[in-house]
This record gives sequence, structure tokens and C-alpha cells, in this order.
Amino acid sequence: MNRRILFIISSFLLKTCYLFSQTNKLTIPEGALVSSGLDPIFVAKFAFFLALLVLWTTLLGKVLKIVLNIPVIAGQIIAGIFLGPSFFDIKNLTAFADPYYAFDKATGALYSIASSDVFIIFILLLSAAFTVPYLLWIAGHETDIKDILKVGFTAVSAGILGAIVPITLVAGAAYWMFGNFFNITQSVGLGLVFSATSVSIPIAMLFARNKMHLRSSKATIGAAIVDDILAVILLSVFFILIQSCILVAPEGMDLLYHTHCAGIIQSMVYMIVAFVVIFTVGYYVIPPVVKLLKYKSQTYLISSVANGIMWLYFAFAELVGGLAGITGAYFAGLFHRMGDKRNAAEKVISPFVNAILLPIFLGSIGLQVDITILKGYHWIIIFGLLFVAIFSKLVACYVATFLSNISHRSSKHKWRIVDSYLFGSSMVARGEVGLVICTILGGAHIITSQQYVVCVVIIVLTTIASPIMLSVGFNWLDRQEEQRGKKYKDIILNLGLFDVIGTYQMFNIIVGRIERSDRFEKSTVTFSEGRRIANLEGHNVKIIYAPDEGVIFEGNEKKIKDILKIVKNSITSDLKGI
Repeated sequence: MNRRILFIISSFLLKTCYLFSQTNKLTIPEGALVSSGLDPIFVAKFAFFLALLVLWTTLLGKVLKIVLNIPVIAGQIIAGIFLGPSFFDIKNLTAFADPYYAFDKATGALYSIASSDVFIIFILLLSAAFTVPYLLWIAGHETDIKDILKVGFTAVSAGILGAIVPITLVAGAAYWMFGNFFNITQSVGLGLVFSATSVSIPIAMLFARNKMHLRSSKATIGAAIVDDILAVILLSVFFILIQSCILVAPEGMDLLYHTHCAGIIQSMVYMIVAFVVIFTVGYYVIPPVVKLLKYKSQTYLISSVANGIMWLYFAFAELVGGLAGITGAYFAGLFHRMGDKRNAAEKVISPFVNAILLPIFLGSIGLQVDITILKGYHWIIIFGLLFVAIFSKLVACYVATFLSNISHRSSKHKWRIVDSYLFGSSMVARGEVGLVICTILGGAHIITSQQYVVCVVIIVLTTIASPIMLSVGFNWLDRQEEQRGKKYKDIILNLGLFDVIGTYQMFNIIVGRIERSDRFEKSTVTFSEGRRIANLEGHNVKIIYAPDEGVIFEGNEKKIKDILKIVKNSITSDLKGI
């Protein structure tokens, strides 16, 4: 049996090498691009292209957030759509349309490529190899298994149902209602796109309305984590089913995914072996290495090591295990967290991702979207599937809370209809993970360009719909609380900016002191606007770092005074030793 497994693994690696050698056919001779060098004018135009993309997506995303309260993620995608072929079409502007020339010294031939094509290819490669792994690494890094266990049965069941129900309903609706537009494989892929939840968008809304103390808000975090994990794993299973020819690969699909049909048992062996390696190395190697770097006072190397391991896991999962590469990146972040309790790598990686890579990634998605190709029939599909995408998350959460009510006899633990509605509304938004899956399916040619546009438009609409639905639910909840006389008044305390010590450093000092106290448990969320929010679970208090405003406390006045007293005493105690 062991020999058979080793034979399967070795044959798989040999076939992978063969595939690379067969598919690496270049129109331009090897070395021609490198030996031709880089023209300074060409480099300057590329810098101009990046400047337009980053500044425009950042600016318009912020404007749409302020004026229309559209989430930043959706706003930056919309900004990219404006730059794409739908409106301005910057790819064909004179400044970017000039060709880039490559001279082959061996043959004397001169080759030309449109400069804009090179720019777009680089941006897509940057997004696929940098941003996509980073987003999943950060998602894994922010996953705490203990938090999932704390939220209990309701959140876990909602997370599982929140992935399974959308896959079933969306795939069924796409195939049975719009079968002339989606085949069975594309329908299942579409279901996977809408199985994952964007946790950052609803959490931003919950924090803004000071509703993180609600049971539905806490359950949202755990459920979103569970369905993201499940979505990533099911995506890997999806590709295995294609490799095994159980699902038919669409015409024109990337050769690496369906050149040969492996047996389902063989594919599962690859997957199991990959998971064993990922978990063994992740548990026994990554945390000790990170702790060793801290012990040897080499903390500045932690982020570099984290990046290297992330890419190694990403490549290993894709090339050896037949898994989606994002699965490896996710678990790399999950295991890194075990050794990096103070988030040394995340503090370095997150600002870079949020400030540069994420706007480029979201803008590049918009650049690939040409809404002019959508006809009236496509908009019927969009709004039909949008309804199913929203309905499927609501159903999953209602079922999970119904099962929870059955298991609890006490009325104190029962979920009200308004609680279930808020829970479901929080799960409606599809964001980063959905976009990543959509991009992977589009890059592998599983879905067509029209289907890709349809997916992106629906994702954008769900990110807009979720805050609107939450606002309706909050008003409903407030009316009920007012009738019961349970409307609490909280305070907002702004400590202001700290010009000498640094506002962000002061935020970290406060959070660090709280972490050392056994009285509080916190969860921290980072937003693309640069804000960081630490929520003290069960105490109705949140601590906000706002770059332009300072360190802000919101919540129960007594709890806030207790926290400030703890921080003050801790700092005073440290200074006594000087």
C-alpha cells in the first residue's frame, strides 16, 4: 500500500513537470525580452499607469463611501470598471497603447507587444501571486479556533449551512433557470463563488452602529470564518472532481487542470498527503521558527519568513496536492498565528496590502469587467441570482437559529426573529474570498468572460445590499428595545492624537495591556481605510484607531474607565523600574 502511494505521488510529480515543459511555448524567443532591457520611457509609462489605477480607485472608493455609503471594496471595484472598457478604457489611451519592442539578437527579428498588455499582465500576475495569497493569509491569521469553539453550535452550523445552502441554491438556480448560459460545471463553480462571506464589510457596519455586543454579531464572526474555510476546501474538491472527469471541464479550460483524468481515489490521496504535510509542518515547524526569531532578537525577519512560507504553501498546495493555492496560503496564516501572538508579521503585511495591493487588485478586477457586453437577458440573470444569493444566506442562518432554539429550553437563550434576520443580513455580503474564487475560475477559463462580469456585478451588489439590510434590522431592533425599556446609552471618548509617541503606537500599547489582563477578551479587525478596531467581547466596548482622529473609546462608560485605569497603572508600574 505504501509503495502504491509513493508511486502515485512520484507519477504525479513527473506528469506535472511534463505538463510544464509541454505548455511553456513562447511566441517571442526565450531571452529576447530580457536582453532587450527596459526603456526608461516604458518604465515611466508603467509608473503612470499604476499611479492612475491606485489614486483613482482609492479616491473614488472613498467618495462613494462618503456620498452613497457604499463599502470601500465595492467602491474600488466600481472605480476599476470606470477605468476599464466600459467607460474610459485607459488601456487604449495613446500614452499606454505604444508598443514595447523586443529584439532577438540570434535571428535579428524584432517583436512588438502593446505596452498596455504588458501592464495588465503584470498587474494580473501581481494580484494572483501577491494579493490573493495575502488576503487568504490574513484571513487565516485572523482565524482563532478558540473563537469558533466559543460561539458554539449556532455559528458553526450557520457557517456550514452558509456554504452548503448557497452552493446548492445558486448552482441549482443557475443550471435549471439559466441552463442555456451555465452548464453544470459552471453552475457549481458559481455556487462556490457565493458560498463565502466577506467578514470585513458587515463587521464594519456592526462596529459603526455599536452593535458588536449583540449575539448575532458575535455569531457572524465565527460563521463567516467557518464558511470561508469550507469554501476554500470545497474549491479544492471542485478541481479534483474536474481532474477526475466527474465534472466535465469546459472548452478552453487551462490545460494544467484537465490535461489528464486522474482517478478520484488518486486525487484524494494527493489531497490527503498535501494536508498531512501542511498540518505537520504548520504545527511543528512554523510556530517554533517564529518563536526562535523572537528569542534571537530577529523580529524584523518574521514578516519575510511569513511571506516565504506563505508562497511556499501556496505553491505546494497547487502543484503537489491538486488543491487551490489559496488553501495553502490560508493555512500558512493560520499556523503562523500560533507562533506570532503579537502579530509582528501582520502589522507589516496589512498596511502594505491595504494601501497598495488591495486597490490594485480590486481595480484590476474592474479593468477586466466590460458591462457593455451585458444585454437585457444578462441583467435578468444578475437580479435573479442576486435574490437567490441573498435568500440562501438568510435561510442558512434562520435554520441554524431554529435548531439552536430547539436545543435550548430556556427562553433566555432563544433567538428572536429580528436576531436571526440580523445574523443572516450580516452574512449576505460577498467580498474578498468570493472575488478570489471568481478570479481563479475566470483565470482557469471555467467561466466565460460574460459569466465573470455577471459574478463580479452580483458580488458588488451583495456588498451594497448587506449594509442596507442591516440598517433596516437595526431600526427594527431599536424599536423593540425602546418598547422594552432596554435601550442603553453609551459614551464616546476620543483620547486624540499622540504626536510624540505616535497614535498607532499608543493604540497598540492600550491593546497590549488589555491582552495581558485576564479580565477582557478582544477581537481585532483591520479595514482598508487604515482603521483598526479592537472589540472587547461581552463588555460592549470597542477601541478604535483612526489615523486622522486619534484613539477612540466607544461603549459602556464604567468599563472604559476600568480599562483606562488598567492601562495607566501598567504604564506607571513599568516606569518605576527606570
